[in-house]
Amino acid sequence: MKIKSVFTLSMLSLTLYGCGGSDAPENQPGSVTLSGNAIAGETLSASVEDADGFDASAVSYQWLANGIPLSDQTSSSFTLTSAQRGATIRVSVTYVDNGGTREGATSNETSEVLANEVGAITVSGATTVGSVLTAEVTDGNGLPETVTYSWSASGTVIEGETAQTLELGEATEGTTITATASYTDLEGFEESVTSEPTEEVAPFGTNTPAEISGLTATVSNDVTDPLTGSVSVSDVDEGEATIVAQTDTTITYGTFSITESGDWSYNLNTEDPTVAGLANASESVEDSAVLESADGTVATLVITIIGVNPASGNNQAAVIRDLTDDDTGELRFSLPEALAAGRIEASFTRTDDDLGSTDAFISLFNSGNNNAGSIIDLRIRDDQFATRYPERSFDGVDVTPGTLQDIVITWAYPDGNTAAGQLPVITVEIDGEAAVDPFTPDGSNPEGGVTTVSFRFGSNSLVLPETGQFTIDEFAVYSDVNGDTLVFEDDFSTYSAGFNLDSEVSDTSPYATNTEDALVEEYGSASGEGNQYARVIDTDDSDTGELRFALPEAQAEGKLDLRFTRTDDDAGSTDAFISLFNSGNNNAGSIMDLRVRDDSFGLRYPSMDIEGAVVTPGEFQTLSVTWAYPDGNTAAGQLPTITLEIDGEAVMDPFEPTGSNPEGGVTTISLRFGSNSTALTQDAMFWLDDLIIYADTAGTNIVFQDDFQSYADGEDLDPDNNANSVYSSNTSEAVVATEQ
Repeated sequence: MKIKSVFTLSMLSLTLYGCGGSDAPENQPGSVTLSGNAIAGETLSASVEDADGFDASAVSYQWLANGIPLSDQTSSSFTLTSAQRGATIRVSVTYVDNGGTREGATSNETSEVLANEVGAITVSGATTVGSVLTAEVTDGNGLPETVTYSWSASGTVIEGETAQTLELGEATEGTTITATASYTDLEGFEESVTSEPTEEVAPFGTNTPAEISGLTATVSNDVTDPLTGSVSVSDVDEGEATIVAQTDTTITYGTFSITESGDWSYNLNTEDPTVAGLANASESVEDSAVLESADGTVATLVITIIGVNPASGNNQAAVIRDLTDDDTGELRFSLPEALAAGRIEASFTRTDDDLGSTDAFISLFNSGNNNAGSIIDLRIRDDQFATRYPERSFDGVDVTPGTLQDIVITWAYPDGNTAAGQLPVITVEIDGEAAVDPFTPDGSNPEGGVTTVSFRFGSNSLVLPETGQFTIDEFAVYSDVNGDTLVFEDDFSTYSAGFNLDSEVSDTSPYATNTEDALVEEYGSASGEGNQYARVIDTDDSDTGELRFALPEAQAEGKLDLRFTRTDDDAGSTDAFISLFNSGNNNAGSIMDLRVRDDSFGLRYPSMDIEGAVVTPGEFQTLSVTWAYPDGNTAAGQLPTITLEIDGEAVMDPFEPTGSNPEGGVTTISLRFGSNSTALTQDAMFWLDDLIIYADTAGTNIVFQDDFQSYADGEDLDPDNNANSVYSSNTSEAVVATEQ
């Protein structure tokens, strides 16, 4: 690939004099210049000059993007990546010259960094003799007015065919067709892209199968009202873009009806034993309705039936999972000092092995925090208790997965002597009964007293499903066996739902940094109510907090409804964004990018403030956005009309996007908070609720909706962490939380 434009940096520099007399007349100020091209993949180099001389090995470098230091870029050169696209780059240097003067200099800024996004070309139309194929090109860097096309039949160029369309002649019968587009994109990159081959061209008059889309739906297992939706049928053969109607067809878990236009309804049989037996949102079954178009094309609409979580009483507990293959899920507490005698109390439960086959452990360690220093290592299988040192099973008490049990463990070294060779006496009570006779540990080095309480789940080499859980509540530590002197207690009620107990993530957590995959979540089945929503944070300085949904297909028109609120800048100074993108998922393909500051709204493309509404941090507001391309035409040059309502009022006149490439229709809903280069505290949040996406501006045809009530509290919405999530893998730091 060739790059048409080369961007050479200016050799000007700005010198900043240092302290301690560096501006004395005899000093010759140093300078730094840059060389290289401001293009991703290219390397910028810094060159320092100083007439007084200097030690080149003692120069300190700091590269900056848009004026923000890049913490890992401190050498004399910097290879640009796509992460710097759109940013201006400069470098600052400091050193002491040979005259003893401390020098500081900053280079000129580059132009905005360019990064190529390779274009793509697709071919649409019926592959039968006499039909017309159309090539469509997309490019995240923007398309020029002139694109050169060529067409090939089974690899042989078709002479004279250089238009965007190709009528299939008899000579193409039996061949596969490809289209090639050549152009220079709007950022100066030369491109030549070729489509995937079509199916073989069929003889004239051959039927082309219809294409049926919109073939998925979801419903909760307690819904008694009809579930409705629609499928779309496209067929290049005239008069065949319809569905064979059905009325009250019995399928596995309900009855199904559909009209010729594709509008359907489904009545779920909530009394079916399989449906009624779905215990929670982690359990589901599928029902299938077979559809047929007018030309006989068959497709299957799959309806996923999801269980409903039991009503929560808003009791919170620590929930431990094992979601990483290089560490065990753990909640670890480090005592202020080693205890020769003490007592721990806790309520606990674990899931059955069917939801994640592993063992849980409740352990006390000395300062070694290893097997040799084990005071007690209580193993909790899904059907039996046991200890590891000594190795024995408990016969007098059962594990009850899913139901909280109470445990009391005491230890006491003889006369408080924790020296080598002195063994503590351990007692264990479960549910108020002695589970085993008092015993002493038989590890190789249980000396020094108890320093650590560890609740573990899983292993260092496995990853368990999200459904596998070890829950801890009402945790207390005492410095005596009778429980008279409290050292620490936690009922987990003071944290926000979804709080990460790993102190490396949450600096306010009282737990040790060895804690892993332990979150505060709701637990219990009382009758209390608690509205759930999606909560987005940004604690990762390499990614933006985001909840992203990818539409089943690009939409030329549609509507987005949403409730939202955010914290004040006092909790974390940043902006939130509610955005619609085309398939480019970048600024060039922005359909709408609404900026939500802590006190005002604005748009990015076009760049403007919105005067007609005020942001109210901490109080939910409603948003309604519609978009519609002219006559459904999403081709290059066709701009959609956008309307925007906040709290039920139009806040501005309808407008069109001004990005360089807003073509192709909306494919992505992005709800973002923070930035790719900064990390906020967990107190800074963006809340989202009642998300509904429609396929029309009137809001009558629902594509997707989510009120976040069907999830477990604290459930991660990133499918990289939760295979059941319906959201895009670009989602980051978005979990379900309960309104307090």
